[in-house]
Amino acid sequence: MRLLVPVLALFFCSRIAFAANAPAPLVKETTAIRLFNGRDYAGLFVFVEKADTDPASAWKIEDGLLRCLGVGRGYVRTTTAYSDYRLRLEWRWPVRLGNSGVMVNVVGRDIIWPKCVEAQLAANQAGDFALFSDARSKEEIVSRNPSGVSTGRLKRTAPADIEKPAGEWNVYDILVEGDTITLTVNGVLVNRMTGVKPSAGMIAFQAEGTPIDFRNIELTPLPAAKDLNAPMPPK
Repeated sequence: MRLLVPVLALFFCSRIAFAANAPAPLVKETTAIRLFNGRDYAGLFVFVEKADTDPASAWKIEDGLLRCLGVGRGYVRTTTAYSDYRLRLEWRWPVRLGNSGVMVNVVGRDIIWPKCVEAQLAANQAGDFALFSDARSKEEIVSRNPSGVSTGRLKRTAPADIEKPAGEWNVYDILVEGDTITLTVNGVLVNRMTGVKPSAGMIAFQAEGTPIDFRNIELTPLPAAKDLNAPMPPK
């Protein structure tokens, strides 16, 4: 009996130690996130290029829509940075076809234009890539404008008629997975970039002088790509 008590104590202590040292399971939230709630700018920040421009004259929330009014340049961005996700949104040109974009992997200060990768929305170019402020990728074709802002580009591979006419809703699917970004417009895979730097950041919706509406902006985090607690292979 005297020997049994120390043995049992050792057994239970070892069980406790094992439980304490066991690796925690790798958990990543994969519930979809509404980046725009349809009511207010919660989780969002409005940036306008000119200090004398009233943000309310450039952007408006109406009928559950995030509406760019076509006044000046700027963007509405998230206040949170994201990596490894699928972003799905809808857009339309309420008045006429024009120019806009969805910027992902936005880092640094608020300027025109911050370091990021733009998923283009210009009419008949939705699905093109543009890179700003020295963002980089493997496939880009690079030129530089006089201001020194990097203007790396990669044209889409898709017919022009994949986009809907003014007044009708289009669907954008943007997959950001590691350093790869894949673009799908109205169900058609149109472009992919690899080796993207930066590979994470905030998300922004551009104002470039044309009225445009956004709705149903939903981000779904991707499940973990690998288990960091996986055992080492046998020697």
